[in-house]
Amino acid sequence: MPRSPADNANSQAPVFTGLVLAGGAGTRMGGNKPFRRLGPRPLIDYAIANARRDCQHILIGSNEDPQIYAPYDCPVIADQPRARLGPLGGILAGLKHLADGGDWLAIYAVDCPVLPVGLPEMLHRAIGLANDTNTAVTQNRVLAAHARYNGRDHYLASLWHRDMAPVISTLLAQDQRRVRLALLAGNARAIDVPIPDNSKMADLLFANINQHDDIVRLEKTLPENLPDQLPDFDV
Repeated sequence: MPRSPADNANSQAPVFTGLVLAGGAGTRMGGNKPFRRLGPRPLIDYAIANARRDCQHILIGSNEDPQIYAPYDCPVIADQPRARLGPLGGILAGLKHLADGGDWLAIYAVDCPVLPVGLPEMLHRAIGLANDTNTAVTQNRVLAAHARYNGRDHYLASLWHRDMAPVISTLLAQDQRRVRLALLAGNARAIDVPIPDNSKMADLLFANINQHDDIVRLEKTLPENLPDQLPDFDV
């Protein structure tokens, strides 16, 4: 039986499943978003690397032919209950494919290639602290958290408990597709991520790629040894 969010958030070694959201047409950047290149690598490479760094299990969320992702050796899952419902369809699918023994789904969007080390653990710890004060009030359980950086909310840099699956199913059945609404329904916490001293890295963190100009801009400051320079919030 899955543990409660409070119990799981306070466990010594939470099991995180990382979901790489590889959907989206990417028409503003020329199409085929996951395989658009940022520097020497396609965008999906960055998302996969981020997920493998922080999570024990990795899924790729996509409605395309799974064979195009074969080199990454990760299960590919289609949106639920159907395609073209936006990110919540992918998140719902991920929650229904969590690894055995794990209750937590960490999200990695391909259009947000630079994330700090240990983000799921940071969000998980915040959920645990919040639930420590809410354990007697079931309706106030915190089931999710997302990053806030430099005053901006990043709803897809987030962590979701498995109990969010029926909540998201209900929202989608009502044609409510906004990620923010699902987070609100889960009493999600917005967690401020510190701005690193390295000014170049400060500009790269959580940078969102929506069009080709964003790629051009990021490539001007993207370091060759990016993994070595990422700020570490692991505990």
